[in-house]
Amino acid sequence: MTSVDNVELRTVIKFCHSLGFTLTKTFEEVKKSKQFNCSRSLVFKWHDRFRKGRESVEDDARSGRPALVKQTMTDKVRDLIKTDRRSTVRSIAEELGIGTSTVYRILTEDFKMRKVSARWVPKLLSDEEQVKRLKCSEEFLRRYRKEGERFLDHIVTLDETWFWHYDPETKAQSSVWKTATSPPPKKARVMKSGGKHMFIFFMDRWGMLLIHLVPDGQTINATYYLKVLRRDLMNALRKKRPTIDASAVILHHDNAPAHRAQSTELEIDVIGFQRLSHPPYSPD
Repeated sequence: MTSVDNVELRTVIKFCHSLGFTLTKTFEEVKKSKQFNCSRSLVFKWHDRFRKGRESVEDDARSGRPALVKQTMTDKVRDLIKTDRRSTVRSIAEELGIGTSTVYRILTEDFKMRKVSARWVPKLLSDEEQVKRLKCSEEFLRRYRKEGERFLDHIVTLDETWFWHYDPETKAQSSVWKTATSPPPKKARVMKSGGKHMFIFFMDRWGMLLIHLVPDGQTINATYYLKVLRRDLMNALRKKRPTIDASAVILHHDNAPAHRAQSTELEIDVIGFQRLSHPPYSPD
């Protein structure tokens, strides 16, 4: 729609032309009015249009972009995104011959989409591993519904981990508050020390049962793992959990080779421990 000010300005220019004013004379007459703030080129353009026979002071009708054209472009963007989710705004714009801002608006406003990075997971499970993970979870829930808190009380879980002699703090840990005028803190890059030790931790819901230091150079194989179970863990249970019988202990460990070896499973049965299944590649 043409604004009222534009219509009035063009009406004045048309009137001046009808009086036979020249381009310069018309501009001078328009400038006498404080109502209009226009350029010399604008007055000349419309004066020339009226000189060539134009009658209307309204804007020319615009064809615009039909809604169908917009919908077609939106569909094309959707097809490209479905084909390749990693497409960039620039590549889509070049493919369709439209502006990057238009592509970005379609993606964010019309499709309500946002670009995110892939989340790291320990492993992409196969169908078989996902089924096994589901069965492990169902078994855990079934036993909890049947045995209640007693089931949780008897679970003994374990894990092995390396501890470095010196583990430097991260940038986030060394962050401090500062004012706009104070200089930022400096931190030298420090690597972890070369020395480290392997520990095996045994714990239940009440606390730590055993912290076992693995001797330097010792590999945690099935033979060594069973030695720790028979001697160290059993002694820890007799001292810290004397009311719990070995047959009531539910051992929970991950699927490391030393844990799932056939000799390990047979020895655990001989000791009397129950085994709690661990889902494949689970961080829990």
